[in-house]
Formats: sequence, structure tokens, C-alpha cells
Amino acid sequence: MANTLVGHATNGPGEPASLVDGDGFAALALNAVLSGVLLPAAIETPFVVYPVRRVDREQTSIALWIVITVIFGLAWLLHGASWGALGQAVAFAFLAYASWGWSRRSGRLAYVLAIAAHAIWNGIAMALYLATRAPIHVG
Repeated sequence: MANTLVGHATNGPGEPASLVDGDGFAALALNAVLSGVLLPAAIETPFVVYPVRRVDREQTSIALWIVITVIFGLAWLLHGASWGALGQAVAFAFLAYASWGWSRRSGRLAYVLAIAAHAIWNGIAMALYLATRAPIHVG
């Protein structure tokens, strides 16, 4: 979904600056946080947690690895199906496995934990991106 807003489905993630060119750094930062951190975490993450909560939580099973593989493949496809999207696909596979573990210990709280983890990793990436665009240079 983010690629349809800021990039192109075949190119991988695009730059948030293309959304707000000419509107200044504050608009870039606000749009980046909304479209690059909060919305993906809130929208994409439940699609990762829901299927892994449906497999056997008592032991690691073949079904779990199949679900994680499907999540990996879909994340790769939906994030651009490029070499750059492989990192995002691996991150989603790790998130799926972590969600399965959180679900074993915490039940539905796994949704909150996964959304928070996703928002944190997107937030770190966005902070690094915004640091390169900031109008004030440190040093």
C-alpha cells in the first residue's frame, strides 16, 4: 500500500518526499510519520499476526513455517518484488515468528506487541531518512 502512495509496485519503496515536494520539512515529516510509520504498522501488521495465531501454539509445526513462508512471499511482492524488498520480507518473516511466540505467552496482546515492533522499525528507518532531509545540518 505504501508503494502505491510513494513509489511504484515494481520499484520497491519510494521516497516520502514525492508526496509533499515544495511543502517544506514539517509537511514531509508529518506525512512520513503518518504514511511511513503509523499506517503501515496499523494496517499491515494484523495480516501477519492473524494467520500465525491460527496455527498450533504448543509446538513449532510445518503449518507455522508454511504460514511464515507465505507471509515472506507476500511481503516481498507487496513491497516491490525487488532486491531491496528482500530485507522487508525477512523483517516480516521475523515479525511473524515473534508474533507466534508472543501469542503463545500473551494471547491477543500479540497484536499490540507486533504493531509496536513494526512502528518502531519503521520509525527508526524514517528518522534516518528525515535526518538526511533536515534543513539543519549538525557538525
